[in-house]
Amino acid sequence: MFNRNKSVFLIGMAVVMLFVSSGCAKEKTDEEKMAEAIQKSIANSANKTDASTKKEEPTVESKLAEISNFITGTIWNEGFVDISWYKSDGTSSTGKELDIDFTIDRLGKAMEKKAEYDAYIKGLDAKYDNVKQVWTKLSGETDNLYKQLKENKPQAKDKSYKFNTGLFEQYSKAFKDDVQALKKK
Repeated sequence: MFNRNKSVFLIGMAVVMLFVSSGCAKEKTDEEKMAEAIQKSIANSANKTDASTKKEEPTVESKLAEISNFITGTIWNEGFVDISWYKSDGTSSTGKELDIDFTIDRLGKAMEKKAEYDAYIKGLDAKYDNVKQVWTKLSGETDNLYKQLKENKPQAKDKSYKFNTGLFEQYSKAFKDDVQALKKK
């Protein structure tokens, strides 16, 4: 009887050892687990990137609003208005010190972006002819003012320096108004 129990015991132990050893064989090392986690993380990031690159194209109206904001914020607020104050008062429009060379350089970078917007607006269909007409005037006046700054940089407190932004302001307001009217349709 002892032998029978011993045999059952040994068979049971063999089965347990078989399960344990097969479980150990399947157990991954810490390094393998870490590598697998990194691979999953990279795959998840790639999936999120793929999803984010599949964004919808902006509507023409939203793109025109972006362009209008660019004109007001970058060209006017960070460029022409500060330059106007600089030639009169020697400061920015907020009364702070202004590096005129830096301001003109930044305006130059903005003019590169404006060239992209020129091409975009030029490519619009006839539905946007009014906006295109105003943009043509606004873009041309922007180019004229920038060219003046590049050819003849203003000096601080030089009241004799002529930097007339009247037409720019007129065209900019008309462009903004026309873009807002499109958004209401």
